Amino acid sequence: MLARMLAAPLGAALLLAVSACGSSGDASTDSSAGNAARSFSGSAAPSILKLPAGSQAFVRTVDQRSVLYVIPDPAPSGPAPLMIVLDYLGGNPPFMANLIQAGLHATKGMVLAFPAHEGVSWINGVPISGAGNQQTDIDFLSDVITDATTNMPVDAARVSMTGYSEGGFEADLFACTKPQMLVGFGMVAAAQLDTTTCTTATPGKRMIFDGTHDLEVPYNGMGALQPEETTLAQWEQNEGCNGTETATTLPGLVSDGTSVVEHRMPGCAAILYQIVNGGHTWPGSEVTLTTILDGTTSQNIDATQAQWDYFSGS
Repeated sequence: MLARMLAAPLGAALLLAVSACGSSGDASTDSSAGNAARSFSGSAAPSILKLPAGSQAFVRTVDQRSVLYVIPDPAPSGPAPLMIVLDYLGGNPPFMANLIQAGLHATKGMVLAFPAHEGVSWINGVPISGAGNQQTDIDFLSDVITDATTNMPVDAARVSMTGYSEGGFEADLFACTKPQMLVGFGMVAAAQLDTTTCTTATPGKRMIFDGTHDLEVPYNGMGALQPEETTLAQWEQNEGCNGTETATTLPGLVSDGTSVVEHRMPGCAAILYQIVNGGHTWPGSEVTLTTILDGTTSQNIDATQAQWDYFSGS
């Protein structure tokens, strides 16, 4: 999915460039008393990354793969929430970071990590991703979390994960496999596979964003892709929620042909955002000539900000 968003040679070259970075370098350090031995640090970030004033970035190496961090400048002074963002088919960390305007979000206090997959995508059970051992990526992402919470001033109780398209499928698979490592997870332009069964042990905070005009991950399901509202109902059942689900149209922020309907049962931690007329896109992200090919990118909700606010507890 999203194969037409990127030129494969350019994506591969950038991925190799980022992967070549080591695990040493300069970035702001945390000097709080409880984290004297921990710092937000790594090697230089790729030059393609867009970093406005008030943000900074670095790369760490975990299991011989790169993990790009985009954080505030100066860095947080104490244990910070961390949101891990998984990219799409053919993507790579700097492309994903630029797409969701990570640098701008970092100026507002976000700490975001973008791990690199091997090959063209994550091994997440979706046939287009290619064959492989799903445990490989699960182990890698587990090690990313361990590295962050052990070596940097990251709050282990507020680590979340989200992903776009193929990355969303991987976030769902990881959360269903390693629920104890996350406070919550999200899926953007992705759906739960009928082969991925989340249980009551799955992180309570769960969020989906999907467009009604998404032709690659249809809102109403297709084949092994569950309808989004079916997944929400399963999550509510797993959580033991009782009550009547509401469908609330959120106030419009711009006139771009889209609207946002929040599906939620009062008191339940699972939320579905139905992006009416939205495409196979990340709401609130940068609109480019390539994203236009995948439909309308709604600017009536910022999926990055909404997930950060929800998962970090802010």
